[in-house]
Amino acid sequence: MNNITFTGVKNICYCIERTVDMNDFNNQERWMNIELTGHDLHKFRAALKRSCLPRKHYTNPLKDNFLHINTYSIPGEDCIAINNNILEVNDETLPMFTELARLMRKISDKDEKEFVVDKSYLYSKLFNTSIFMDNEIDNYSAAKMHNAFKVKKGAKAINKLIQRIMERYFAE
Repeated sequence: MNNITFTGVKNICYCIERTVDMNDFNNQERWMNIELTGHDLHKFRAALKRSCLPRKHYTNPLKDNFLHINTYSIPGEDCIAINNNILEVNDETLPMFTELARLMRKISDKDEKEFVVDKSYLYSKLFNTSIFMDNEIDNYSAAKMHNAFKVKKGAKAINKLIQRIMERYFAE
């Protein structure tokens, strides 16, 4: 019997927090953690290299094939960070923004039955510290964060945020 090996994106989790500040502005912060393998890992590393970003700052310190994305939105301003390092938009970093948008489209277009979450990952210290990079998550919250419908919806929202950042950059 042939062994089938999964490559691509897996063990994806997503979380959003909405708050209202003292000026009644809605703020949104999103976190997404993705395990990249195969071609997707190669494409991400190639985009990182083409963007001239220091690999040590944009590589997950817990496991180097995990991508940790954090976004923050207030009306009129958006920010994206990879592994807790802000990704500034400029001519050099455009390949990274393009790759992140590609990954978000791939995730949002995936069929819910295609989402892979390894049980060994789900109940590991790696998951428990990777989404927020420092806090442990209870099992109920962990299951909610890996819900395929919510992950797809989150990927679509992050992709829209990337588009807004790029549109503002090209409008300057």
